Amino acid sequence: MAIVKMKKLNLFVSRSEREDLLRELILFGCVEISEPDELLEDSDFANTIAREAVDIEKWRSNYSTLARGLDVINQFAPVKTGMFAAKPEISGEDLLEGADFEKSLETAQTLDSLENKMRRLQAEELNERNTIESLTPWRNFTLPLNTDSTRSCTLILGAVASSISIETLQDEIWLAAEESEIFLVSSNKELHYLCVICLKDKQSIVNEVLRRYNFSLTSLRHLDGTARSYIDESSQRITQLSEERSAVLEQISEAAQQRDLLRLCYDYVGTRIARAEATQRLLATDYSLLMTGWFTAKSEPDLLVLLSKYTCAWDITDPDPDEYAKVPVKLNNNALTSPVSMVTEMYSLPAYGSIDPNPVMMPFFVLFYGLMMADMGYGLIMMIAGIIIKSKKPTGGTKTFFDLLFLCGVSTFIVGIMVGGFFGDAPAQISKLLGGSFELPYKPLFDPLNNTIEVLVGAFVLGGIHIIFGMGVAFYMQARDGKLLDAILDIGSWWVIFAGLIMGALGYTWNVALAGVAVVVLTGGRNSPNIFGKLIGGVGKLYDISAYFSDILSYSRVMALMLAGGVIANVFNEIGAMTGNIVAFFVVFLLGHSLNFGLNLLGCFVHDMRLQTLEFFGKFYVDGGKPFKPLDFKTKYNKIV
Repeated sequence: MAIVKMKKLNLFVSRSEREDLLRELILFGCVEISEPDELLEDSDFANTIAREAVDIEKWRSNYSTLARGLDVINQFAPVKTGMFAAKPEISGEDLLEGADFEKSLETAQTLDSLENKMRRLQAEELNERNTIESLTPWRNFTLPLNTDSTRSCTLILGAVASSISIETLQDEIWLAAEESEIFLVSSNKELHYLCVICLKDKQSIVNEVLRRYNFSLTSLRHLDGTARSYIDESSQRITQLSEERSAVLEQISEAAQQRDLLRLCYDYVGTRIARAEATQRLLATDYSLLMTGWFTAKSEPDLLVLLSKYTCAWDITDPDPDEYAKVPVKLNNNALTSPVSMVTEMYSLPAYGSIDPNPVMMPFFVLFYGLMMADMGYGLIMMIAGIIIKSKKPTGGTKTFFDLLFLCGVSTFIVGIMVGGFFGDAPAQISKLLGGSFELPYKPLFDPLNNTIEVLVGAFVLGGIHIIFGMGVAFYMQARDGKLLDAILDIGSWWVIFAGLIMGALGYTWNVALAGVAVVVLTGGRNSPNIFGKLIGGVGKLYDISAYFSDILSYSRVMALMLAGGVIANVFNEIGAMTGNIVAFFVVFLLGHSLNFGLNLLGCFVHDMRLQTLEFFGKFYVDGGKPFKPLDFKTKYNKIV
């Protein structure tokens, strides 16, 4: 239950040594530089000192340029890598050297230009293809497209729906203007493309007939050549554009050979941005800098050695209780407890000065998850997935997730042995299909499908233990803080009530429960200034018993999810067996159990987390901690060793 002890650092250092000191602190990785807002609020102090200036926008611009360059490479010259492939390893000193930074930045700028050129070529090619598409119906029309009339005739180009009979349209136009003629240029499933010729003085009459048939004029009058000539010209242009695109792609492929170097420089610039952001949190005079921050107490000897190299003066103190809200929090867990930090951080970090909930939460979280999943097959999948991914040496949240998945898989497998489930009753159904029978070589400890009441009672018992354990943690915290009497009266009295209720239910005596009730009523309002308030406060405190029973009832979800997962698994097995074919069985088996496994994987996590953060944390947890963020490397593509 360890939250890493922190110490406060106030440091004055020569301004000329700023960059060297920040570089050393990044390599050190244990000092968080705080915002100097409190110091700047002091008007006298603020008149003599100001934030250190740094050109952070230059680095952010370089960061964006490198990111765009890498995006171009990934888009036009991608390489296949595993989802959990190990990152290249590099020392912190080598990363901070920023080797070939200028060359990489120039390459990224070139890639950005090549992408712009590629997009321009693609847009031009699309435009030419659209031209061909629009002119293809008029390919066989031999006159220039902008031809609209002769000395006595008018030429009209357009289209009507393919469902319209050309003969019918021709007949109607002849009736209106018998000197007129319709020529079918081409047809497709949607439209007839027509050329209509009529006398100029008959054009309005012909237009009226065409309007009734929803005749649409072409929008090609601006073209002064034939459709075929434009199509040929566009085809040649497309060929030319394709060659230009191939040349650009070749240039991008050549630049892609510097992918690793670009990634290295991207991480270098990311770290420079982190350093620049830290610099902005420094306060400066003409010749010196003031830095305030926090560091882990165990790193103090090494930090003192580091600071002794520089022209500086420092003050190191332990945080006062009044400062605990500002102290950053770092949890100190081992391989078993650190995976559940994922749950803690999704809720909130503990406040500095309280306790780390991970060690006390881990056994319950893993146990409840196993009880809710409760299947050897599912547990085996989780363990195998955890082992495979862990072999890839993931970092950060990915590592935490699969570590937790492995632990929950072990629990699920063990509980699956206890209930005898292996993908539900799959072994029995498969044996039945093959003409045999199957029986477990041992008797399961309990059968959740046939002993529902026992499972429900067991869930309530475990819930009671979980809640009482949380109260025990709260008892310890109050006793640790010198409030032993408060712990006895506020928490111990409820233990007496719970013990008395059990004794009364078993037929012994109710006197123990009544004694506990008396203590709660008489002491629950002890902080009130008058006797009436003390009595009302005590009676009100007794009402908390409804909250405790409500919390215990919440643990029925353990039984509900155990039953739901088992029933759904058996239903899919039964559906598969109904086919009477072993191949069809396995098709249904794979589909059904994939769905059931996915739903249970998520559902069990959500409900398990709820039991921890509401029913358990509510008894002792003090949240509101802010994470410890030391000045460190900011990398995406490389792993610092």
